[in-house]
Amino acid sequence: MKNALRLLGVVAVMGLASVATADYTEAPVTNGGSVGGKVSFKGDQPPPAMFEFAKFPQPEFCAKADSDGKGHRIRQDVKVKNGGLADAVVYIEKIEKGKAFKFSGTDVVADNCRFLVQGGPSKAVGVIMRKTEFRVVNNDADPSDPKTIDGVLHNPHGYEVIGSGSKTIFNKPLAKKGTSVKEQIKPIFFKKENSFMKLECDQHNYMNVWFLPVSNPYYAIVGEDGTFSIGDVPAGKYVVKAWHPILGFQESTVEVAAGAKADANFEFAKK
Repeated sequence: MKNALRLLGVVAVMGLASVATADYTEAPVTNGGSVGGKVSFKGDQPPPAMFEFAKFPQPEFCAKADSDGKGHRIRQDVKVKNGGLADAVVYIEKIEKGKAFKFSGTDVVADNCRFLVQGGPSKAVGVIMRKTEFRVVNNDADPSDPKTIDGVLHNPHGYEVIGSGSKTIFNKPLAKKGTSVKEQIKPIFFKKENSFMKLECDQHNYMNVWFLPVSNPYYAIVGEDGTFSIGDVPAGKYVVKAWHPILGFQESTVEVAAGAKADANFEFAKK
């Protein structure tokens, strides 16, 4: 093995329409195997990131969620439960043919000054796919403030992250409750290995979620305890990767036998 919110942006989104890509073809899988295991964290859970509400717009409204009661937003970017690491995605690279791939896009909701990923076991991380839609809906309005009675202004800003660098994918305002941003993920992005997407609000910089680009259906967002399972895998030898937006990437090579389970376990540590 090689070492490579609630508010953290890892997660799968279920779709209804089949998606075909240049790198993947749907085909029947006979007597497929599976890959399963656990993503762990070595050591105690690190302390949360803290943000002072008073330094950002709408401090009283935003303090209604994930507050320490002392004027700070609490964002637990590395969540550990009994040694298991949450908010991670495990995926198999370079499978060209296999089970049906259904994906209708990725959805995020702005809720009490938090970006929450919809449709999966994590509200902090999710997955995206090139040539599909990325949607953000504003669910925030503050009836106690005449200035924001129709909506709390958020500004979803999507970045492609590669190593220590990043570049803008989109940057659009959401001024009113019920309005949305809808962006197509263009093929020009996420061409480099180990790239991913970060979503941040330019008005409230503590609003962050993260997304891993995928090109086949062989991925899983881990549970709160770090466990995962990926099924209907054609027999063969594969590179399996685990990704956490704060801790990075790890990889392992596994041999999947027909009808059998292959184990893939990963352990991250504080950077």
